[in-house]
Amino acid sequence: MLLETKQLTKRFRNPGKGPGGVLAVSQANMTLNPGETVGLFGDSGSGKSTLGLMLAGLLRPTSGEILYRGEPVRMPYRGACRRNVQVLFQHPEVSFNPMLPLIRSMEEPYRVHKLPYSPEILHRDIARFGLRPEHMQRLPAELSGGELQRAALARVLVLSPEVLVLDEPTSMLDVITQAQMVHLLQEYQADHDTAYVFITHNRTLCDSLCNRVYRVDQGVVEEEGVKS
Repeated sequence: MLLETKQLTKRFRNPGKGPGGVLAVSQANMTLNPGETVGLFGDSGSGKSTLGLMLAGLLRPTSGEILYRGEPVRMPYRGACRRNVQVLFQHPEVSFNPMLPLIRSMEEPYRVHKLPYSPEILHRDIARFGLRPEHMQRLPAELSGGELQRAALARVLVLSPEVLVLDEPTSMLDVITQAQMVHLLQEYQADHDTAYVFITHNRTLCDSLCNRVYRVDQGVVEEEGVKS
């Protein structure tokens, strides 16, 4: 088992809601195994993205715990867990500095995680996602939504993560680009046995991609069943 949560809970402070604040996620128990895709399905405001941010190590739980390969982890993630659990956001522009050419942001994971780097290595890695060297010299605002999301995906997958949290990764894309993104994700998973947490409000997409689905409703997380 790669990831497991035990009674994971998140409350946000809100003076208008009393001392208890707002309960976003309530005592969530879920598991994620190597190579599988687990869906977090729910309406806007249900708590699914909050749960995803905690799984990705970007949001500290109020209580409960997250286990990575059977061991409790602390926030923020460090060491192997920091590299092996990554996130792809709904809005890819948040992953890039809007004032810098894309190449500056794309070089960062190589530098931070001390990976072999050269322009040739970067060009090889981005080519798998339909990106060319000239894309790297543009500002993020000069790329289409699909190009920017492919760049964001390339940026996290260069780390070869074991877990990828996908927070509505196709909702801002047109239908054709959505299909291309889904194909890239499925192809990469087949080659690398990566586990996905797929966060979505699209039931059809959820059912077609996920091995198991957790429904999130007003912070309550319940597993719906296993795909046959």
